[in-house]
Amino acid sequence: KQVVSGQETDAVLSYTLLKGRDCLRTKNWVGLLQTPTGVQLSILPKIGGQPALLTMLRYLPNLPFRSLSSAQQQAVSIPLQEVFMAAFLADAATVLASGLQRAYLTEEANQPFLRGKLQLMAQLRQNAHHAERFAIACDEHSANTPPNRLLKTALRYVQHRARTLANQRQVSQLLFALDEVPLSTNMAADQHRAKQAGRLYARYEAVLGWAALLLNHQSVSGVGSRVPTPALLFPMEQVFERYVAAGFRREITTGELVIQESSRHLLGDAVGNGRFKLRPDILWRQKQRVTVFDTKWKLLNGTDPAGHYGIEQSDLYQLYAYGKKYGASELVLIYPANPTFQTPIDGFDYDDTLRLRILPLDVNKPLAEEVTKIISLILAN
Repeated sequence: KQVVSGQETDAVLSYTLLKGRDCLRTKNWVGLLQTPTGVQLSILPKIGGQPALLTMLRYLPNLPFRSLSSAQQQAVSIPLQEVFMAAFLADAATVLASGLQRAYLTEEANQPFLRGKLQLMAQLRQNAHHAERFAIACDEHSANTPPNRLLKTALRYVQHRARTLANQRQVSQLLFALDEVPLSTNMAADQHRAKQAGRLYARYEAVLGWAALLLNHQSVSGVGSRVPTPALLFPMEQVFERYVAAGFRREITTGELVIQESSRHLLGDAVGNGRFKLRPDILWRQKQRVTVFDTKWKLLNGTDPAGHYGIEQSDLYQLYAYGKKYGASELVLIYPANPTFQTPIDGFDYDDTLRLRILPLDVNKPLAEEVTKIISLILAN
């Protein structure tokens, strides 16, 4: 309650009273949120829980979750933070098994021997009265590089926070292998340099992705700027949207499939410029047939036709605009399946030429199987 009232967490949490009791609502964000006192909240989706979340996270682009193993994805009793730490440690172990990547670094020193290049100006300045010493610059084959410093800093972070015996044991072993590497004193600069390290550090890609997530406390889609407490949060709408899109991208092999098409606008102004871009999640063109798919992470009630099954009217207006502007003959809303919504809700039409389908996708089943089922339904009619 103090976190919500004292900091800008309105994007993630809201405080209210429910039947006279304090209540915190987390909206549609999932992941990890830590209070200043160290209390950590694991926020999980209502549908599918932790296993479904970990499976869907693997399909987020430019993030390291694709390296999550099958066992980690199915973890139920292990806290979410420990799962992330275990995945990071597994990638770190893979990197260190091949040895630390080293680089030649130029080091300047004042030594009693001559090695490398003599720095004439430094020699005159430092050793005018010490002819027995030399101001030199030489290349050292060193492990003290930005990627290695970030790796050790992330391991130290995990060492202080890991609670499971397996993670504690493994992080101690990995830190021993990095004994000669110092901690990062400027993580922002080291992260910038690590991105420019070149192909020699290509095998560090996944582990540095984990390190960035653990050390930066940044959330997806910029919410981190509004949550000053340590957080690793994900908007479930985008997670589900990208998960479904990845399935269609893999399974559709005919026609033209476009993800996030944005060539049409809702309005045109007086001089012919488009206003308000329309961006359907998935557009599938097949000869004379165009199908628009839109994904929604909302809990429908398939047994409540009087309440329109929980479908929001604004979503239907949005989909209608997509259909008209992109010349679609069929519109499809995809929602996560739940115990009350296991079969399609059919029988809706916008008009004689524009049909609406409302289909479930079970996040607890293989993605390929669920997408293939949806494609079969579309092609059968």
